[in-house]
Amino acid sequence: MIRREFGIDNRDLPILGLGCSKIGSLGNTVPLRDIRALLERSLALGVNLFDTADIYGQGDSEREIGRLLKGRRHSAFVVTKAGKKFSRKMQIMRPLKPILKPLLAKVKSAKGAVVGQRDGNLGTDFSPAHITLAAEASLRRLGFDHLDALLLHSPLASAIRPEVGEALAALKKAGKVRHFGISCDDVPALEAALAIPGVELLELPLDVIEAAMESGLSETIRNRRIGVLAREVMRLQPGVPPARALRQAADRTCVTSVVLGTSSMRHLEDAVAALAARPAVAA
Repeated sequence: MIRREFGIDNRDLPILGLGCSKIGSLGNTVPLRDIRALLERSLALGVNLFDTADIYGQGDSEREIGRLLKGRRHSAFVVTKAGKKFSRKMQIMRPLKPILKPLLAKVKSAKGAVVGQRDGNLGTDFSPAHITLAAEASLRRLGFDHLDALLLHSPLASAIRPEVGEALAALKKAGKVRHFGISCDDVPALEAALAIPGVELLELPLDVIEAAMESGLSETIRNRRIGVLAREVMRLQPGVPPARALRQAADRTCVTSVVLGTSSMRHLEDAVAALAARPAVAA
């Protein structure tokens, strides 16, 4: 697996990362044993970058990654995110998932209703206090003593304030976070993210990456050695075959890794094959 460096400590990441948003999700009908096999296979293939968040699967995505890495903590680089919150109603549903998931697998309309409830019950809190508490909670779920990377989870540009950057820097100084950054949904958020000192990692949809290349922001990213995780590379290249979509995303000169969100072993293996012969472009 080709690897690319980023950051002041020249940390390297595989060109392909596994998106873990569906792990533990009520809407994911793939059996847990198959998810665990997928995570193991990912490690075996050298895809040891896992992209998760504290809200994925109401925390179960982080728990499963922690289970996978118990006793082999340094086998993977785990990126998690904070700043989004479930309502109390959705938190209460977590213990009921073993009962609900088999029912949802049989009734598509019920599955859609639950997913809609989830999306409608997501709030945000990018205050320094919440980000600090969220980092501590992620550490507990993962069973880690430090986070490889912590990103703000899709904040508006107006939420990316200096005091939030200071809170992230404080977590790094305390040894609880090795790298911090922001997952941005648009160019204004990216511009605000680049104004935060110490940012070393960004997660960007492909259209924002392309806009950054057109505006010259990608040169700022490269000059500061900021790592870029490219997401939504297939959705934002409609009609392009998956293998080609992955390769085209990986060929962007500012991209460090392409994140593939899948619960399918075959899709993972096909993606590895598609990217196996890509040149090592500097991040």
